[in-house]
Amino acid sequence: MLKHVGKQGGENVVVVFREVPGEEHMCLVVYPGQLPTSFHDDLMRCIESNAGQSSSHLGEAMSRVVGTDGRNLLQAVHAQRWMKKIRCQDVIMTPVPNKQGARLDEINKIIAEMESGADAAKRMAEIDAQAGLADPAKTIDNTAYAASAQGVLTDADIAADLLKQASQMESQIAGLQAEVARLTEEATALDPSVAPAPAPKKRGRKKAAA
Repeated sequence: MLKHVGKQGGENVVVVFREVPGEEHMCLVVYPGQLPTSFHDDLMRCIESNAGQSSSHLGEAMSRVVGTDGRNLLQAVHAQRWMKKIRCQDVIMTPVPNKQGARLDEINKIIAEMESGADAAKRMAEIDAQAGLADPAKTIDNTAYAASAQGVLTDADIAADLLKQASQMESQIAGLQAEVARLTEEATALDPSVAPAPAPKKRGRKKAAA
């Protein structure tokens, strides 16, 4: 499986940001088939990297990568106007080649529910189990497809989105830490022998005699 890749109509796309701040029905994509060969290869290496696959938004990983031409990948797609803004509902994510994928707006909806604490984990697991198969009733009508706005984010928009994602990640980490504490407490109650060893006390310096 490979995250961040999909199709818009019959054209391959790479989703850089799943949502645009203030316009959550829109996303930012790059068309790999329209890129220079060297940049295309740099982008694919970023997507396939551990950082790329672990990022909620590919743009987060791109912002930390320098391409073969010495430019930051995210800044390059912005400066060259290679990044286009289109509707999420027009993008089908295809993590598994030759398999029917899921519409990006549906994936975004499930992720938002999970982040807000709603019970959407089961639904996301079902999509993963079906290699991204979407609700059959929610597919793109290619005959009615039309390209949307072709704008790009400003640096301020990108910065705001990154801060938003950082805040969400902090909330998720806090939730995971609380869950770790709860599970550890339950395990210790069942079998005290598995209780984690207490952290060693820090040794302070002895005060010099007066």
